[in-house]
Amino acid sequence: MTVREFLRTVWDGKWYVLAAVVIVMLAALFYLNRQVTTYQATATVQLNSVQSSGSDQSAAVTANADPTYVTSAPVAQAVAQEVGGGARPQDLASRISASYDSTALVMTIEAKDAGPVQAATLANAFAKAYVDYLPTVVGQQADKVSKQMDAASKQITDAQATLRKTKNDPKAKALQASGTDTLNSLTRTWSAYGSLSPPGQIAKPATSGVPLGLGRSSVFALSLLAGLAAGVGLAFARRGVDFRLRAVTQAAEIADAPVLAEIDGVKRALKDATHHGHLPVASRVATPYTESIRELRTAVQVSGAHRDQIAVVVTAADPSAPRSFIAANLAASWALSGRRTIAMSGDMRRPELDEILPAPDDWKGDPRALRPTRVPNLSLFPVPEQPLDPADFLATAQARELVASLRGQADVLVIDAPPVLAAADATILGSYTDGVVLVASVGKTDQLVLAEAVKRLRVNHVHLSGLAVAGVKGSRRMAYAATYGEASATTAATTTAPPATSTTVVPTTAGRADRRSVVPQRDVAVQPGPAGQQNGRPQGPAAHVPVHAPAAQPSTAAHPVATTTGAVRTAAPSLRQGRPRIQPAWSPVQNRPRTGAVAVVDDEAHPDRPAAPEAR
Repeated sequence: MTVREFLRTVWDGKWYVLAAVVIVMLAALFYLNRQVTTYQATATVQLNSVQSSGSDQSAAVTANADPTYVTSAPVAQAVAQEVGGGARPQDLASRISASYDSTALVMTIEAKDAGPVQAATLANAFAKAYVDYLPTVVGQQADKVSKQMDAASKQITDAQATLRKTKNDPKAKALQASGTDTLNSLTRTWSAYGSLSPPGQIAKPATSGVPLGLGRSSVFALSLLAGLAAGVGLAFARRGVDFRLRAVTQAAEIADAPVLAEIDGVKRALKDATHHGHLPVASRVATPYTESIRELRTAVQVSGAHRDQIAVVVTAADPSAPRSFIAANLAASWALSGRRTIAMSGDMRRPELDEILPAPDDWKGDPRALRPTRVPNLSLFPVPEQPLDPADFLATAQARELVASLRGQADVLVIDAPPVLAAADATILGSYTDGVVLVASVGKTDQLVLAEAVKRLRVNHVHLSGLAVAGVKGSRRMAYAATYGEASATTAATTTAPPATSTTVVPTTAGRADRRSVVPQRDVAVQPGPAGQQNGRPQGPAAHVPVHAPAAQPSTAAHPVATTTGAVRTAAPSLRQGRPRIQPAWSPVQNRPRTGAVAVVDDEAHPDRPAAPEAR
């Protein structure tokens, strides 16, 4: 797993990580609020020593350093009297722990209490009581030595009595000698205990108690780390049981088909379309979504080998994919490129295309027949009303002839079909067209569902043109494509003053004024056919028509609409020409094509200007 995949997994499970961190932090806060902080204070007692020297040996004599003396009943009783408060000696002794360092002759006394001052007071009280009790301990040691001296004296006396009876008794002589040595040693030790004053003193009293365990900041830091670890674990566990698409490459591998386009910014585009009331591709504002749709249009054209007539079905692997919105924008993109396009609402179960592509406000006609839309060159065939089941109707010869008829009336036919696995409609419609575009969503479409949808299409011998993967996030390529050219457009707009303009209403089908084009009040160079041109330039005075002349009367014939995109003017194409012809905007100041703005220039007004090259 790469770092990118790791971060993507954590980001996809960010709510699990956040929930785990919050829960662990709350548990830590509850623990800290319920826990009573215990403080510990330490006091040390230095024990004194006296050398007990003789003719043949020397030893240090100290008070008995047994740590149990610190918590003995006499010491605890003395502490209880000093501290007061009615505390029992046993309870006080239970808060004390003692340890002895035989090398340094230091007794360490540690006291624990609920407060730092109380802990220090308790430690000092036990240290003082212990030091006061040490003379008693030394006295007990001296009494014990005294008893041993009495035993040694009796041994000597008995040996002397035996020697008086038996003068050369070896046993009695040995007992007398050993008793004498023992008595001498014990006498020196007893004398040392007598000179051991004082037996000990407090070396370092306790000042203030320190809290035991981790502090609040440490607990919160550890709980934060524990929460993050638990959240990341939950995110990876979620990934282990989540079989939805995670990447575009994964969708291509599962479908074994090319990805025609990565549809970026679908949610934003849907929101903008609902707010503004028009399709995103119909706007001059370039966004990652509109560039994705144009990329999808180009990919479908290439997959169709640039046929003069194209029929494609847009369907989805699951109902959550925004197929109808993508199909409407794809059809509009073709229409705005100058090709006569028809969008057919093939979802007879849950039709959405009729609402996405409404009729013009001033249109009156049969809503169940082929009707225009608010996008130039784009018509819509609404959902047909049939008593039959949608799949049964689409399988009839009538439906096949309907699709064939619509194909014959347009350059491009885009059919919005229901999801592949929801019904057989998409499979049937796909068999009538050149190919199927399957829409899938990253993070929503199940991998098994996508695989099954592709399998059903191929089992029925339906050509799968490719995939359109929605839900793509953070596409830098699309962001670059959407913002490319903005700087040059801004520069051209600020350096060149726009000429005076007037509004001309261009009539379209059935005498309607669908689209209004704002153009300069100058002569527009009309692009004639091959017979009336030379090197791409119009010849003769008939090639110039003043824009501000009286508009022609509306007629029932379809009039192509000239559109402008980016830095070029798209000439109104003839339906027989196939592709539109474009003429670059001209800068009379720089005497060369200018990018970033649309300019209409009169050839007669600038006879010395070289001919504008024909863009392909």
